[in-house]
Amino acid sequence: MNQSIVVLGAGIVGICSALELQRRGYQATLIDRRGPGEETSSGNAGILSYSNITPLADPSLLPRLHRLMLNLDDDLLVHYPHLMSLFPWLLRFVLRCRRETYLHDGDAMAALTQASIELHKQWIAEAGVQTLLNRVGGLKLYRHRQTFLRDQLERELLDRCAVKHTLLDPGQVTDLEPDLKPIFAQGVLIDQSVSIRNPEKLCKAYAQMFTRAGGQIRRASVQSLRQSGGAWELTTDQGTETVSRLVVCMGAWTPEIIGQLGYSNPLAIERGYHTIFSPGESASLSGPIFDVDASYVMAPMDMGLRVTTGSNLTRREARPNPRQVARIIPRVREAFPVGEVITHEPWMGRRPTVPDTLPLIGPAPRHDNLWLAFAHSHMGLTMGPITGQLIANFISGAKQPFSTQACDPARYLED
Repeated sequence: MNQSIVVLGAGIVGICSALELQRRGYQATLIDRRGPGEETSSGNAGILSYSNITPLADPSLLPRLHRLMLNLDDDLLVHYPHLMSLFPWLLRFVLRCRRETYLHDGDAMAALTQASIELHKQWIAEAGVQTLLNRVGGLKLYRHRQTFLRDQLERELLDRCAVKHTLLDPGQVTDLEPDLKPIFAQGVLIDQSVSIRNPEKLCKAYAQMFTRAGGQIRRASVQSLRQSGGAWELTTDQGTETVSRLVVCMGAWTPEIIGQLGYSNPLAIERGYHTIFSPGESASLSGPIFDVDASYVMAPMDMGLRVTTGSNLTRREARPNPRQVARIIPRVREAFPVGEVITHEPWMGRRPTVPDTLPLIGPAPRHDNLWLAFAHSHMGLTMGPITGQLIANFISGAKQPFSTQACDPARYLED
């Protein structure tokens, strides 16, 4: 039996898929136009949180939907020329903003997240990069108690899924992070969460485990895909080759490839930005914080304090819009004595998202020897290892650790 397989996309999901397939005895090759972890996977906040189980379609959004659509709040920036083409996606999203749906989708996300973080811990130890791991829990902060009360359903989901968390009053917030300014009315500590001090280095460490065990990584730009008998003709800027099996893990670029096979594009692209501050003099932050009312996450990393924005809904290749970064910089300074901005310009990444927030993981609905793993929204880094494990189970025929029905690609690709 031919054990060769090609994985398209060398972000965290593709790397983990190739690595897990290799460990099942497959001869895996990873193809990407950039190096491992150098696209969207490089610029996130680095948080591996057990609380990353909350669907974006939250019922609490409905009372302020008009503010979000008018770009009045900083957690979302809608690109109006793109709005009409995005309308079907937005309608499906709004229809999911119901309590029962939120809890159902959250249960599925919890299964993915909890298993994946445990795999991360194993792989980080195997790769010998424990210094990248920050074991201080994640801290969610509220400037206004009204905002804290608005998130009650989220905390109910955390309880439902046994995610350990601790409610903090202002004094307890200060005890945990003494250099934060006293502007927060409430905090929630996600006790067991960890974070990564350099997400790109983590991706490269996993990729090195793959290559040291004999895996191949090739730099090439994927151009087209065509089924030929039981195999695939894959064309890149390096030429055309025949491959027996394919896994497509190209994130926001996946629809461009599988669209050639007749599949519709189920994605909205949530572009996110980050900037990096130098630490302020004699001030330190022990772990990541999420300032809910100001719509940013700040995480201590090797290169400084990385601050990430909310979502910019727009076309994948639209020009960068620095508005969210510009608006959060003064809000960051209200909360913490950061130093200077040390990035020349804000980094931008493209997070592919479907209305239920759950990734598409599994066999392509209408084509043999083709598997898909994309649409991880904000959870790509967190869910990379479990995605690789699920894909390897699908291909090898091994039993899955839990039901994967909620991640079935057919739920969006068979519309």
